[in-house]
Amino acid sequence: MSFRQWDINLKVRLLGEAFVQISFWTVFPFLAIYFAETMGVTTASVLLMLSQIIAVAFGLFGGFFADHFGRKQMMLIAIVGEVIGYGIFAIASHPGIDSAIIGFIGFTVASLFSNIYQPAAQAMVADVVEPKNRSYVFSVFYMMTNIAVVIGPLIGAVFFTNHRFWLLIIVTCGASLLFLLLFLFSHETMPAETADSKKPLTFKQVLSGQFADYRVIFTDQVLLLFILAGILISQTFMQLDLFIPIHITETVDEAALFSLGNMAVTLSATELFGLVVAINGGIVALCTVLVTKWMMRYQEKYVFAGSSILYGLSILLMGLFPYPWMYIVSIVIFSLAELMTVGIAQNFVSIIAPEHQRAMYFSAAQLRFSIGRVLAPLSITLTGLIGSRETTYILAFIAFVSALIYLFMYRLYAKKAMKAASI
Repeated sequence: MSFRQWDINLKVRLLGEAFVQISFWTVFPFLAIYFAETMGVTTASVLLMLSQIIAVAFGLFGGFFADHFGRKQMMLIAIVGEVIGYGIFAIASHPGIDSAIIGFIGFTVASLFSNIYQPAAQAMVADVVEPKNRSYVFSVFYMMTNIAVVIGPLIGAVFFTNHRFWLLIIVTCGASLLFLLLFLFSHETMPAETADSKKPLTFKQVLSGQFADYRVIFTDQVLLLFILAGILISQTFMQLDLFIPIHITETVDEAALFSLGNMAVTLSATELFGLVVAINGGIVALCTVLVTKWMMRYQEKYVFAGSSILYGLSILLMGLFPYPWMYIVSIVIFSLAELMTVGIAQNFVSIIAPEHQRAMYFSAAQLRFSIGRVLAPLSITLTGLIGSRETTYILAFIAFVSALIYLFMYRLYAKKAMKAASI
């Protein structure tokens, strides 16, 4: 599917979201440091966790509203909320005000509306792209985000400390640009037969409808297994910024990569970790679409299970052979595992979701990441209790278990599909 064949909504979103993502990542990686320095580590960590819990809860409402009132409408409302949130944060960062607590409120508002935006945005892709092409389109958006993750922090590292106000102004302008592009050039994509936008709902009806719909969703065993397997495998891929740097620091004093005569290239543990992250970022930024096209040749159940096995293998190798070159080999395997399910996972959600509940299925599926983020830091606790090498064995085992769950999930899915076809 060439870019020229894309729906105008997707072209507009790719352009606008690229600018938003790059500007956002100039700020986001440095927020934890900023809030910790201004409010204290304990207070900052508790408040940041609380803001993400609130954002996740409202993200579930976002899926409900997108399925009842339309994708475009909810995305525009969400972007307005992000503009307000980032605007508050920018004003709070002005040298004449410089209030960390007001800045935190602005960040929380922006995070809340960002989570409302995502289910509608993902459902929009499912609305306008045929199933055979969805994995490819989702992978392009994923690649764009990861390019932003590489570029943004490089800019932020130079300007965040001394020019935070202007960086946040740019983030606010980026969100405003996305609003204008979507408002002027996009169209509603929610299937006409599922539209409920003309039917007003009271607050009580919203709450009862929200919980009733999600109760139905969570009786879907296929979706529940998908979320469970996702939570387990997230304990592996979320360790890149948590456990892996600790493990490298504990196992490597000085990394001698190679020597030629009197010339030798050696890295400290911190520099080796930086190289590992750079390799992962480079592979993800350059190879996302290629790997997705490659994986589309195979049955999805083997792609999901294979990704989990490779994640487990990469972590296991880091524990068994904690040497500089093995870390590099392991992160290449780790990166391949990451790319194998890009797009394919979102496409699977769009396939199992009833047409009138697409956005809600996408928001429910996001729980595998939100719950995973809560549990992932336990690896650090395990490291303190049993050691980093032993922790790699546990993480690898969890990844292998997720592979089995994915296979069982597809077995249930096949039975469900056969039963539906026979009716």
